[in-house]
Amino acid sequence: MKYITKSIGGVLTIMMLLIFGLKACDNAQIDEANKLNDEAGVILEKENDLADKSNQLLDELLGDNLTKVEDVKAYKEKNKSKFDELISLIGQVERLGAESTDKYEQASKLKVSEKYKEYLGIKIQEIKKRTDAHKLVVPFIKEFLQTNDVDKINKLMEDFNQQTADIAKEADKLSEKARQLAKDNPNVIKN
Repeated sequence: MKYITKSIGGVLTIMMLLIFGLKACDNAQIDEANKLNDEAGVILEKENDLADKSNQLLDELLGDNLTKVEDVKAYKEKNKSKFDELISLIGQVERLGAESTDKYEQASKLKVSEKYKEYLGIKIQEIKKRTDAHKLVVPFIKEFLQTNDVDKINKLMEDFNQQTADIAKEADKLSEKARQLAKDNPNVIKN
């Protein structure tokens, strides 16, 4: 009888150690996911700053200043360095978008709750959408720089504005969905 009691006690002890060990592994995975989430957030802040800067430059180049121009070709030549800067900024934004997406993808592969995985998946979709919008800028600028026909330029700008607005609307919906999921699950999702 003593042997059975000792065996049951030993088995219970081993089971408790396994449970606590698994819990420690899960906590380590959650901590790692939170760390990756934080790193992605820092990258996104840099990306947003550069995106804001590129949007301001795009507005400067193709907004009111362009409507006042009589010679579009001369305007393009005069502002060539600014267009080059814009293309460079967009490249940086795309690179940072890829980096933040990678961090979220790494976190989503860890052992975290289904709600956390859902949140990470939504963030990945959102960033990819925003990156898709940025990827439209460089081809648009290059085509704009090669076109001197005002009607073609107007159509090009109209199409570009519509495409980016549609993508931004989808990305904003995903952002709101992720924000709401984090709000509804504050003990699960570190935001």
